[in-house]
Amino acid sequence: MAVKFVFIFLTLLLISATGIGQEKQTYSLAEAIDQALRNNPDVLMAQKEIEAAKGRKLQAISPEQPELNLAWEGIESGGSLSKAKERNITLSQNLEFPSKYILKRGVGQREFDIALENLGRIKSLVAARVKGAYYKVKYFERLVETLEFTLGLLNQFRDATLFKYQAGELPYFEVIRAKVEIAKTQNEILEAKKELQTYQTELNLILGRFGSEELNLTDELIFVPFQESKEQTLPRLTQQSKSLKIARLTLEKEAKNLSLARSSFIPDLSLTGGMLSEGGQGYIPSFGVGITLPLWWWNPKGQIQENRANLQIAETRKQALERIVKGKIERAFDLVQASQEQVELFEKTLLKEVDEELKAGINSYQYNQIDALGLLDIYRTNKTTKTEYYKTLYNYLSALADLEVAGETSE
Repeated sequence: MAVKFVFIFLTLLLISATGIGQEKQTYSLAEAIDQALRNNPDVLMAQKEIEAAKGRKLQAISPEQPELNLAWEGIESGGSLSKAKERNITLSQNLEFPSKYILKRGVGQREFDIALENLGRIKSLVAARVKGAYYKVKYFERLVETLEFTLGLLNQFRDATLFKYQAGELPYFEVIRAKVEIAKTQNEILEAKKELQTYQTELNLILGRFGSEELNLTDELIFVPFQESKEQTLPRLTQQSKSLKIARLTLEKEAKNLSLARSSFIPDLSLTGGMLSEGGQGYIPSFGVGITLPLWWWNPKGQIQENRANLQIAETRKQALERIVKGKIERAFDLVQASQEQVELFEKTLLKEVDEELKAGINSYQYNQIDALGLLDIYRTNKTTKTEYYKTLYNYLSALADLEVAGETSE
């Protein structure tokens, strides 16, 4: 009896675990974006790069390590250290000119700022990817629903055609037409479901989940008109562009690097202090001051030449990026406007007209005012209009997501 009870318990536990594993994970668009930002490897690496930039900044403003020297001089052959004629204990420290520390700190701060802006850039691009995949899944969900609704209508049409055929009002060829149209729509449903599964897998992977896991997406494809003009959008997105901010910060960093290279002509200070003992007598304090000798034909000249070239490269890149970003924003805005006009055309006229035509066509067919081929054409038009509407709505929302990151580069 006990064995039977354990078996039943384990069976119920397995069924429960299986049910949990098959439960769909529900996501709104905001939740999906949040999930992706927490799991995306590019985001995680960019966060670590901020920590690395902090470390480089600390290294840049840290002085060199002091040096401690112990010396025993004048030891006769075979003698011990205690027989040394001179004993020196010296502590030396090299100190750079204060302006160099300020410049190094500035360079380190710019690197930190660049890493911070880069994290924002990557987050924006990942969010846009999530939106595109999310909208794609919702589009194919609506496509499957539309096709399945049309299939239901076609099944009713087949039954009505079959009834008329049995009553001798139609040739059997009309029944065949209905069956062919049903088979065609069933194939379209299978293809749409296949595409739906593909894009569900893609979205799962973006979210850091297994590709085969099921999803329940709560936000629908909703049309909200984009109200901004191009004159408003262009400066807003240009100002928000993380890529342009990175280009400007890089230019500032290279300018500071050039100033730092030029400051190599300023001598650094070397301080030395210690204790000196001669002939085994007591220790006498000693102190020394030295400076470096920056010779222009050695390292400083080449370093200045390199940093000047890097500054010019950064300036050229910034100017080129400003033109590229402006062009991308303008093209993305034009695409949003064109897509919006298409959606408005469907919502204001076409959707209403095809639904009214479908109702009228079904009624006319029942009273033999149109033939089966005419009603099939109405079914096809209604199906095509609905599927094209969802496609147009998806294109609009995707174009809107692309517009918001039009100012960002992928690198």
